[in-house]
Amino acid sequence: MGFDEKKVELLARLQTAAELEIATIPPYLTALLSIKPKQNRGAAENIRSVMMEEMLHLALVANVISSIGGTVRLTDDHVPGYPLTLNFQGHRFKDRQFDVNLAPFSRDAVKTFMAVEQPRKPKALLDVFEARRIDLPGYTIGEFYDSIVALLEELDGMDEGSLFVGDPALQVSEDYYWSAGGKPVLVRDLATAKKALHIVIEQGEGSPETVSDGDAAMFGHPYEVAHYYRFREVFFARRYAATDQPGDDPSGEPLAVDFDAVYPIWSNPRALDYIGTPLAAMNEAFNRQYSRMLAQLEEAFNGNPKVLYHAIMNGMHGLSDLAIRMMQTPVEGDPTGRHGCPSFEWIAP
Repeated sequence: MGFDEKKVELLARLQTAAELEIATIPPYLTALLSIKPKQNRGAAENIRSVMMEEMLHLALVANVISSIGGTVRLTDDHVPGYPLTLNFQGHRFKDRQFDVNLAPFSRDAVKTFMAVEQPRKPKALLDVFEARRIDLPGYTIGEFYDSIVALLEELDGMDEGSLFVGDPALQVSEDYYWSAGGKPVLVRDLATAKKALHIVIEQGEGSPETVSDGDAAMFGHPYEVAHYYRFREVFFARRYAATDQPGDDPSGEPLAVDFDAVYPIWSNPRALDYIGTPLAAMNEAFNRQYSRMLAQLEEAFNGNPKVLYHAIMNGMHGLSDLAIRMMQTPVEGDPTGRHGCPSFEWIAP
């Protein structure tokens, strides 16, 4: 393939990466908000911190796309549906497929989150279950991002000066991103593109040498473990000690976890499931707010970064309030006693 064809492939992979990052937020948010008030405080903070860093990852990927003159798509056909099937296409291991669900906080949910964030060279394969499908070359998300870095390097070497043609002023900078989880990187060349994607990889799975997410060195943040290990802390109800290594189970302070202190929400609902109940109007209001937030994110990442404030502050915070109301509301006539759960469905404006 020539330069133009390889660039098309690179943009396709980066678009998949953007969809992957936004697709993790609804399941993490659903599990987080299903926890009853004042319960599982440490576990909730672990999930919340991962979710906020996924938003940073989305911004970093979007900056790479913008830097090479591409466009980020997060609306219409690019909105994830649940259950969402992730298909990892590894070479040394059998392909693994599993569903990512909108589901309450539970051991199974945390187990799935661990599978999503699984590092390279895992200690053992997770026993996960086999919608919309996202195909990822590589056995882990880290390997998928490695394939993107390799394409960036190849294209930059093929025609130096022809790849990074986007205007950095259109990217999300520190002026527009103030949330927790780190800082965006303005992508101007191969070095800054690799730096941006390196943050995504290290925060998600760590490195082969440490369970740390690398933020202490990159951003001067206090020591914190990578996403995979934060979910393992919840799964094993114990913190990682500073001396723990990849492959070790956490051996630090106990972490209080109560998987019963949650609302019994409906997993993977559809708007049609709520017809004729009070939850129908709540779910429609949620989906309209969710769709508005996605549209604002798309606008922010395609040249109008100041809109990011409204997307995060108004969009995300408003979604949380609506979701909590639904989760506190029983489904009328449901024989199993389930409560409501947002369906995270796209509604065109």
